[in-house]
Amino acid sequence: MLTYDAFKENLALLVERPEKSKYLLAVSGGADSCVLAFLFHHFGLDFDVAHCNFHLRGEDSDKDMEFVKQIPYLFDKQIFVKEFDTLKLQKGSGRSIEMVARDLRYEWFRELASGYDYVVTAHNADDNAETLLLNLVRGTGLKGLSGIPTLNPPFMRPLLPFSSAEIREFAAANNIAYRTDKSNFSDVYNRNRIRLNVLPELSKINPKIIDVFSRNIDVFSRQNRIYEQEIERLKSKVLTFCDKKSIISIEELKKTPDIGLLLYEILSKFNFNKSVLKEIEENLEGNSGKIFYSPTHKLLKDREKLIIIEKDKADENEIGIEIKNDAELEKNGFKITEIDTFDEILKEKMNKNVIFVSKKKFSYPLFLRKWQAGDEFYPFGLKGKKKLSDFFKDLKLNLIEKDEIDILCCNDSIMWVVGIRADDRFKVLPQEDGEFYRIEKTV
Repeated sequence: MLTYDAFKENLALLVERPEKSKYLLAVSGGADSCVLAFLFHHFGLDFDVAHCNFHLRGEDSDKDMEFVKQIPYLFDKQIFVKEFDTLKLQKGSGRSIEMVARDLRYEWFRELASGYDYVVTAHNADDNAETLLLNLVRGTGLKGLSGIPTLNPPFMRPLLPFSSAEIREFAAANNIAYRTDKSNFSDVYNRNRIRLNVLPELSKINPKIIDVFSRNIDVFSRQNRIYEQEIERLKSKVLTFCDKKSIISIEELKKTPDIGLLLYEILSKFNFNKSVLKEIEENLEGNSGKIFYSPTHKLLKDREKLIIIEKDKADENEIGIEIKNDAELEKNGFKITEIDTFDEILKEKMNKNVIFVSKKKFSYPLFLRKWQAGDEFYPFGLKGKKKLSDFFKDLKLNLIEKDEIDILCCNDSIMWVVGIRADDRFKVLPQEDGEFYRIEKTV
C-alpha cells in the first residue's frame, strides 16, 4: 500500500541519502506523476520538473501543460517544457506513435540529465505488468520478463512497487488534483489494449494479478542477473578482440552447454537476425570462407574461428582514391621522401611498412584501393607474375584479412600490396644511387 512511510522506505533503498541528491521529475499532469511530485515536495527534496507536450490530443494536450505549470506545490520549482510535433516526426518512420513519443521523451530527458543526479519517472506496478505482457507478445527472453528497472541511472522509478489503484487512493486521501488523459480509455494503442482488455480478464482468474506479476517480475529480474553473469563468463572463454575484429573460438564455443544460445547473446549485439544465426550455427562444421551479413557487420567462418568485423566503405563498392601529389599521399596515411644512397635501403629491408621505388618508374597519379578479382602483380623476390588471389592463398589469409589490405597502384599497375610485398617492377638497383623514393605507411 502506498503511504508516506512506504514511499520513504522505497526511496531509501534506491538512494543512499535522498536529501543530498537533486532530481528532475517527469510530470505529465496525470495521477501518477502528480502524486510523485507531491511526495517529493512533502519530503522537502530538491527537484525540478520536466513536461512533454506531444500535441496528440488537441486542446487537452495544452490544458495538461498549463495544469502542470499551475500546480501549487511546484510554485518554487523550475519547470522545463518541451513541445513536439509528434505526428509529423512519426510520419514515414515505420514506427508506432507510442515508440516515437517514448524516444522523444527519453532523448530530451537525457539532454537535461547532466544537471541532476536522477531523472525520476512515475511508472507503477500496472505499467510493469503491461510491459511484461507486451514483451511476451513481441517475443522476449529473461531480460524482457524482468520488466522496467527500478533504477537504471540516470533514471529512477520509486513508484514502481505500487499499483495504479493504490496511487489513486493516495491522491484521493491527500486531495491531490490531477488530469485524466482521455486517450487512456481508447484501445488504439497496444499498451491500452492490454490495460483495458487483457488485464481485466486476467484479474477475473486472480483478482491480485498485479501483485502476482510484480512478484514474478522480481524473480525474473534476479534470475536474469545470474543468467547474465554466466553469459559473461562464457563469453570470456570464447570471445576475444583484436584490432577492430571480434573473434569467436569455434573449439571453445563447442564446449559450452548451449551453442545456439551463446551465439545469440554474442551476435545479436552485432544485429545478426535469428535466421542468419541459425545458418551460422549450422555451418560451424562446414568449410571455411563463408561470409554472413547483418545490416552493420559481416562474419567470416574461418578454419577455427568466427571473425566479426564492422562493414566499411569497401563493402559499399567504393572503388578507391586517386592521389595526385605528395600532400594527398600523406593525407591518406603515407609519407614519401627522396633517398640519396642505396645503403639506406639495406638498413630497412625488413621493414614491411616501407618500400623503395625507382624515380624512373614512379609518377602521379597514384591510386589507393582494395584488391579486385583478376588482380596480378610481380611479387618482389619471386620470378614472374602471380594472381593476387593466389598470393593471398599462399599466405593463408582469410577473406576479411584480404579485404583489409590496401593496394597502391601506379600507372595502372600494382606498385605495393601495402604492408606485405612490393612489386618487382618498381624495385631500385644499386646503380640508381640517388634516383629513388622511400614510401612509408604511417597509419
